[in-house]
Amino acid sequence: MHIYHKGTITAEVGLGVWGIAIGLASLRGHGYPITEYWIAAGFAVGFLCIVWGIAWEMRTDKEQVSESALTTLHWYARFCPHAKDLLQRTSHPTWSEAFAVESLCRKRYRHVV
Repeated sequence: MHIYHKGTITAEVGLGVWGIAIGLASLRGHGYPITEYWIAAGFAVGFLCIVWGIAWEMRTDKEQVSESALTTLHWYARFCPHAKDLLQRTSHPTWSEAFAVESLCRKRYRHVV
């Protein structure tokens, strides 16, 4: 179970669109009738998604987590004292706090198992 923010997902979609654009460029190089417009559009849309996703992440770092992320933190609190401490300090943590606690819980889990 991971905590994801929509900005991260948007940036990853942008990378996927870039991959598709590279694939289209490769197919065009092998003789398939693909216009340059689709390749350029793929690179442009991919770039915009990446930039927008990163900007979204930077803007929302100090906002409160979503309900699904809060549910994940409550699940982590069952097994990880770091998450339990965070949820006892504040009922609705920020994204930066949630990502830091998730990282600590994952490190703790790797050392225990």
